[in-house]
Amino acid sequence: MVMAAVDLTDLVDQRMEDMKEDDEGLSAEATFFMSESGPWGFIVVRDEMDELIGFEFVETEGSWRRPEAMLEYNAAADAELEVLVVVPDEAFAEVVGMVYRSGDPSITISDYSAMELITRPLVS
Repeated sequence: MVMAAVDLTDLVDQRMEDMKEDDEGLSAEATFFMSESGPWGFIVVRDEMDELIGFEFVETEGSWRRPEAMLEYNAAADAELEVLVVVPDEAFAEVVGMVYRSGDPSITISDYSAMELITRPLVS
């Protein structure tokens, strides 16, 4: 079954709003990338002192399958900061397995539902 493309910008915006609601001292900056496997978002998270405290990857249906994804997750984890990878619900088990096999143990994986992200179809 092929899923409709989701509005990645909306997912990242929802995530950044949730962070701000949880801790008003946090700030976040997002960057978007396109790979052959699909678009993905990267969020840099800073505390109230503007200190870097973490990175988040917001993946789409196929983007987590890009060959360099695991290298990117591990590189972020090498900074010894919090790393969160958010994936579609359907990909959660596969991504957990992938990270378990070759990822840094400090990487946290979550899915859209657990993060209470509402997927909306991409309108062209």
